[in-house]
Amino acid sequence: MKMQSDYLIIGAGIIGLTIARHLQHRYPHRSILIIDKEVDVAQHASGRNSGVLHAGLYYANDSLRAKYCKLGAVKIKQYCEKKNIPLNICGKVIVAKNENEIDDLKQLYQRAVINGVNAQLIDEAALSIIEPAAKTTQHAIYSPETASFHAEAICLHLKDDLQNFGVKFQFNTQFQSRVDANTAQTNHGLIHYNTLINCAGAYADKIAKCYGFIENYTLIPFKGIFLYVENLAGNPLKHIYPLPDKKLKLLGAHFSPEHNGRIKIGPTAVPCLSRENYSWLSNLHFNEMKEVLTAELHLLINNTFNFRELAMTEIKKQTKSGLMYHAASLVKDIRLFRCTSWGKPGILPRLYDIKKQEIVDDFIIQADTNSVHIINSVSPAFTASFAFSEDIVNTYLADKHV
Repeated sequence: MKMQSDYLIIGAGIIGLTIARHLQHRYPHRSILIIDKEVDVAQHASGRNSGVLHAGLYYANDSLRAKYCKLGAVKIKQYCEKKNIPLNICGKVIVAKNENEIDDLKQLYQRAVINGVNAQLIDEAALSIIEPAAKTTQHAIYSPETASFHAEAICLHLKDDLQNFGVKFQFNTQFQSRVDANTAQTNHGLIHYNTLINCAGAYADKIAKCYGFIENYTLIPFKGIFLYVENLAGNPLKHIYPLPDKKLKLLGAHFSPEHNGRIKIGPTAVPCLSRENYSWLSNLHFNEMKEVLTAELHLLINNTFNFRELAMTEIKKQTKSGLMYHAASLVKDIRLFRCTSWGKPGILPRLYDIKKQEIVDDFIIQADTNSVHIINSVSPAFTASFAFSEDIVNTYLADKHV
């Protein structure tokens, strides 16, 4: 089979869908084909997303994540209102577990101010009013605009919109190799394109390497699982977060109400064996396991960013009692929360710079004449997606000769 399209988008997650949306609006007479190796949209990170609409207070002010998060949140809220998609604007508090974290909490608040985020530095008395369940030391940060969205519903609505405007989808279709500057080999044959857009999520770096980009990096996957809990006090809950992990660039296990108010604790971040290793023995591929285990063994031996301690701590969270014990430091009385069931697991991919021996902390965009690659689209990629994708189209895809 041979196919032809002006634009070939690899990956039917939130970034691929929103890029297609902006392309179609800008160039309605050009053909767009989205391929994905799965059976439908949002089968991985976008559909296994925590569903938190971030306000943008965490990210370095010169980063792409900070640039697009705040505006992206506004655009997602507008889209949800237009499509009647559930949205829970519940707010969030970030707490300090002990006195050693107070300076870091204040620094995070200053970052929020620099980023132009609506946030408040509050004391314990104010916290007890805003979120009675939460516990902190001296101060906390309150983010009233943090919300929860229905990730899968957003992606399915986008799919319907795109199909109505003539965008083509081809599922069960996996990119295999680059044939030449305008041809890709898939498991269903060749696809000829004028511009390829790589939005393959956890595999975007692999595809980018086929085009000569993103050398000297490897991806380290961590499995994230949420535990659903029942609030025995019966009160609506805000997101309750700890301070983020500075070295691994993770936000830490937290209390999180979903779009429907259902409460979960997590995610965990246990090192796993491959990029889609959602359960212990699922989706294991020898070459991928070899690459991941080599990287993780190196981190264990050298204890890079305290990898040993991280692994041991996260393993303890793999039981309900272990995760509840860890979450107890965020609330006044963990006994008011009764665990019910585990949620759908996801993968927290971390791109690792082998030369610098550090986790990459921002989105990466690489491009040449005929291709654009969106790499390391980690949180808050979903929140940022509508604004981020619009800028990708304007900056990298505008006026391409097709």
